[in-house]
Parts: sequence; structure tokens; C-alpha cells
Amino acid sequence: MAKSQPTPPDKEAVLSRSQILSLYLPALILSLGTGIIAPVLPVFAKSFDISIGVASMVLVGYQVGALGATLPAGYLMDKIGRRPILLAGPILMAVSTILNAFAGSFWELVLYRAIGGAANQLWMQARLAVIADTAGVNQRARQITWMIGMQRGGTMLGPALGGYLAVVDIRLPFLVHGVITLLAIIPSFLLVKETAFIAQAADPGATPGKSSSVRGDWARLKPVLFTVQMIAFLFIQFFATVCRGGEGGTFNLYAVYAYDIGPEALGILNFAAGVVVFPIPFVTGYFMDRFGRKFVVVPSFIIYGLALALMGVTAYLNMPYVAYVVVFFVVQGCLSTTNGTMQVLGSDMSPAAARGGFFGVWRTVSQGGALFAPAIFAVIAEHSSFGAAFLFLSISSVLVAIIVSTVLRETGRVNSPQAEGAALTQI
Repeated sequence: MAKSQPTPPDKEAVLSRSQILSLYLPALILSLGTGIIAPVLPVFAKSFDISIGVASMVLVGYQVGALGATLPAGYLMDKIGRRPILLAGPILMAVSTILNAFAGSFWELVLYRAIGGAANQLWMQARLAVIADTAGVNQRARQITWMIGMQRGGTMLGPALGGYLAVVDIRLPFLVHGVITLLAIIPSFLLVKETAFIAQAADPGATPGKSSSVRGDWARLKPVLFTVQMIAFLFIQFFATVCRGGEGGTFNLYAVYAYDIGPEALGILNFAAGVVVFPIPFVTGYFMDRFGRKFVVVPSFIIYGLALALMGVTAYLNMPYVAYVVVFFVVQGCLSTTNGTMQVLGSDMSPAAARGGFFGVWRTVSQGGALFAPAIFAVIAEHSSFGAAFLFLSISSVLVAIIVSTVLRETGRVNSPQAEGAALTQI
């Protein structure tokens, strides 16, 4: 008698109770925790009596941990399923963050930060895989960009709360981050179901629990990766991450060195910009589902590239701080139109029969760009100028738009009356 397959969960509206509690709320709270410790980390690192160069390892360590987790996370998602990885990520993140507060040495702190970066990558990859498994093509962009939007909201609100908690005790923000992370994941234990079998129905031999060899997994993935479309997408992903400047870190670096502003002013500036641009990802997700991915991706990266070029002009001309603030708001607004777009494209293009493996390769390329961006920006700025560094980011952004428009096929279903009707009603 054939073993029955689990019944696939029904496709849910993008604002269903389950989506709110297991997707948007955890995204908000996990990023809130990250924001809480953001202004505390430099001060805590300095307390170990180290130089600024060494102290920067608390940031690098996190990215290295995230990069190191990409391939293993993808492999495990195909072997044991999405749900264990999705639940393990926040638990590991909470434990590592609480351990930060009790670090006895700087390098112990860096180790815990690396574990935290890996844990965050586990949650993000698994959550994207669940969306790719279950969301209809007319819902996927909204689910992903709205998740990214909630993350932006948490990152925006967190620093102010972290600064307040640090006044009480420098270690308190780490403890609060750990506790709220554990609380955030509780609904997922109850609501998130395993979805790997949906994707792996295209390849029954790859069912979780019947692990084939790594060589066999690679044999399934190789024909998918080595195509013009996939190579073009991975190239696009790398430069899309690079042009964001390490998720905005380069803009803060420039402001500190060019205008000598302190952390308080920097925090206020980022908070104000975050408030202004917060709604943008929610709008772009709707348009991607309604009109197609290219409709948003191409103009978004063009206008973002132009905004970066404008930032380069302010740097070349040594314009006053007020001019920088105005352009910074323009750059952040344009940047927000690109948030989540690569995650949508990658989820669209992921092969059902080897989704975990593809996610591992794809997210490795993305994290590689996140590590590369601040380094190349600093090198260009040091050996040429800040203006040239911003110009490099601008060219990277426009390059993404050109390749998407000329090489990449449309990955969203458009011009379909059924899809357009669903995009309007499934909210």
C-alpha cells in the first residue's frame, strides 16, 4: 500500500492570521532585537579596551557567520525539511544573543556574534523557502516585500529602545533581544507546517528522510544552475547586494568621516529616514504581484542608481551637511523600492526539486556581496574619493537594471485575468 503524502496547506491570503503571526510578526520582532543591540555593540566592544579596527570584528563576525550558514542551511532544508531550520534559527539566535551579555572576552563576543549571524540566516532562508513552496505567484511578492518591510520597521524602532536600556545596564539590551526572540517564534511552533514535500513532489526520490548523497543533490541542481538565466540572476544578485552598500552601512561610514557626526545624530537621521520610507516596500510588493517583477525591478534600480550618483556629486563638491541630509533621504527612499525584489526573483526561479540547494548557492552569492560592499567602498574612498566610491555603487545599481531588462525573463505571471483578480482579492 503506497504511503500517503501529507495534504498541502491551502494558499492563504497575504494578511491571514497565520501569516501575521508566523511571518510578519517574527520578522518585526527579530529585526527589533537586532536594532536594539545595534547602538550598544560598539560601546560594549570598546569596553574590552581594544582598537576601533579590532572592534569592527563584531560586525564582520556576524556577516561571516551568516555567509558560513548559507550552504549548510540549504542542504539541510532539502534533507530534513524547512520547519526544523525555521524554528532552530530564532532559538539559536536567542541563545547566542543572551550569551553576548556574559562574554568574558572580546573574541568570545565575536564568536557569539558569528553564531547569531548564522542563526539569522537559517531563519531567513527557511522562511523564504516556505513562501516559495506555498505562495501563489500572485501572492509571493507581497509576502516577501511585506516581510522585508516589517524588518525595516523593527530595525528603525530598535536603536532608540536599545539606547534607553543601555542606560540601565550595558548588557540589558542583549538579554531583552534574546527573550523577545524566543517569544516571537512561539506562534511558528503552532502554525508553521512542513512544506518541503510540496516542492519535492517533483522529485519523489528527494523526500526528507530519504537523503541521497551530496553528489546526487548536486546532480539535480547542476543543470538548473548552469543556464544563462540562472547565471544572469546570480550576477544580478551579487551587484544588487553590492549597490546597497552593505545594507546601508557605507552611508553611515561616509557621514561619520565626512561630517564628523556622532552616534546620536546618526541614530536620529536613520530613524527619521526610516519613518518616511517605511510604507514603500508594501506598495512595491503589490505592484510586483499585479504587473510583474520587471515592472518594479528595472525602474527601481535605475532611480536608485541616479540617487547614488547624486550622493557622489555631494561628495565631490564637498557640499554642506544639510545637502547630505536631503540627498540621504532621497537615497533611502529609492533604496526602499528595491527591498525584497531580489528575494522575490530568487524565490520565483528556485527549482522545486532542489530548492534548498539552490537557496544555499543563491544566498551565498548574496552574503558574499554583503561582505564585499563595505570593503570595496572603503578601498575606493581611501585611494580615490568618496565621490568615486558612490559612483561605483551607482554603476552597480544601473547594471542590475540593464541585465534584468535585457537578459532575465519575466518570472511573475502577468496579463492573466485570474492572477490579477486574485492579486486584488487575496489580501
